[in-house]
Amino acid sequence: MVSTGIETVIGKSCEVKGGLVAKGGIRVDGKVEGSVISDDSVIIGEHAVVKGDIVGTHVVIAGKVSGDVTAKTKLEILHTGKLYGDIKSPKIAMAEGVVFEGTCEMEKELQEAFPLKK
Repeated sequence: MVSTGIETVIGKSCEVKGGLVAKGGIRVDGKVEGSVISDDSVIIGEHAVVKGDIVGTHVVIAGKVSGDVTAKTKLEILHTGKLYGDIKSPKIAMAEGVVFEGTCEMEKELQEAFPLKK
């Protein structure tokens, strides 16, 4: 699914009020009220609830997100995923059965504007 390492994990029993910012990958399995921003991957687990915007290189949503999502290389919404917000990503994959309410903007420039680390 995501090839990069996860450095930060918000567990199922954890609730965060305020934004998260990290250089490494983030996995959320609990609740976050605020933005989730990473220079790497962001994974929203099946039981996670995020009320805020998400920014990452590769974003995977299996839980519920109420906010806009910017994925610099790819956004994946798995069959259990629910997204109530707008999408900006050059590549999008949605499984059958997802819930998506918002607009979708696919721009090649996102990759050029945010070059990947080598």
